[in-house]
Amino acid sequence: MAVPTLYRAAYILNPTPDGRLVCQADGAIVVDSQGLIQACGAATELQDRFPAAPVEDFGPHSLLLPGLVDVHTHLPQYQAIALDRGELLQWLNTLIFPLEQRYADPNFAEQQAELFFRAALRAGTTTLAVFGPPFPEATSRAFAVAARLGLRVLMGQTLMDTNVPESLRMRLEDVEPALEHLVELWHGYDSGRLLYAVTPRFAGSCTLELLRLCAAYARRHGLLLQTHLAESLLEISWIAELFPSFPDYTAIYEAAGLLTPRTLCAHCLYLSATELERLRRAGCAIAHCPRSNLFLRSGIMPLQRYRSLGFRIGLGSDIGAGYSLCLLEEARYAREMTKVRALLAPEEIPTEITPEEALWLATLGGAQALGLDERIGSLEVGKEADFIVIDTTLLEPQNPLYTEPEHLSARLLYTATPAAIRAVFVRGKALLAPRDENGSRQSAIS
Repeated sequence: MAVPTLYRAAYILNPTPDGRLVCQADGAIVVDSQGLIQACGAATELQDRFPAAPVEDFGPHSLLLPGLVDVHTHLPQYQAIALDRGELLQWLNTLIFPLEQRYADPNFAEQQAELFFRAALRAGTTTLAVFGPPFPEATSRAFAVAARLGLRVLMGQTLMDTNVPESLRMRLEDVEPALEHLVELWHGYDSGRLLYAVTPRFAGSCTLELLRLCAAYARRHGLLLQTHLAESLLEISWIAELFPSFPDYTAIYEAAGLLTPRTLCAHCLYLSATELERLRRAGCAIAHCPRSNLFLRSGIMPLQRYRSLGFRIGLGSDIGAGYSLCLLEEARYAREMTKVRALLAPEEIPTEITPEEALWLATLGGAQALGLDERIGSLEVGKEADFIVIDTTLLEPQNPLYTEPEHLSARLLYTATPAAIRAVFVRGKALLAPRDENGSRQSAIS
């Protein structure tokens, strides 16, 4: 029987199901040969319990926390990072659709997937829900890259059949065969590390027939379905023109059968009380992308209102509308934008979230939104050992005077960059190896 490994750190930050973040000084986790967590707690106690376990000690300036969970991002938009073309619809038509057409070349798609997933890994992201390329072979190549790198990925071909360039449109009769092929190849790969997510882009680029087909397929196979909803005011007006017989945006998805507990809706900035109630009753989850909402001039989501209604909410980098794959930065913006919301809508009380809540959304909150919280998102016995290690010497300020746990969380949220990520593990396997004494890093992946 294989001996488990004990990973020791100066601090462990661990999210709890009730929305808190618990700090364990001089902590450790014990991981078995299958990549499952056997114990988490005080290092000295665990070393007494597991005396034969080899110890990997990350040192006196280390912080260990669950891997970051990005619940909404677009692989084919990676090269559009930081390129501003105005609001959502203008940005899509002038920049994104021409870029996505290049993914008709599977070799190009594979090269870009390598860049994309390695960028996520460097930023400490261990799980991503991805809108893949709008072509089946390109999406399969992207899955192959994720399979090799070891990341946990939920992804689907981005499906569209109207209001986009002809080369991006999928004929209805071709959709289900493409889904069947990709699901057979990749859904459940490596004991569920890779999962297929049915991915109709949004009502603006999907006919009702395509939306219905996607909903039926996802329901029949028990798959996650991801789409966009109510991202900008101009988008909502346009959708109303496209679907004049429906009372609101949400009603289109409701009629198509999209609203289920396995549905993840991105953005959701502008929803009426009745729309929110229908989404809540259906059990849908929400992906919150504050940097993208700012970059595209879309608006500010009423995050605390949605949390008070009981929605499962995670954070998404949404690149290229967001401007990096660093989810710690996304969490930072999530908190700061609640402060702006408080200024603009003082009647919404409470409006702000704490640093601990922002970090919780980036970890266990994201796992809950994806329906994976029984497997990942926190460091609990029986869960899979997805975790990252932060070098606290690369947080500001240096030699801090305030060292209480809440100050550590705030420093992590506001000053961490990808340079502070020392190591990344998925299922107990090092995907990004710790730096050596000279500060260099040997890649743990080929």
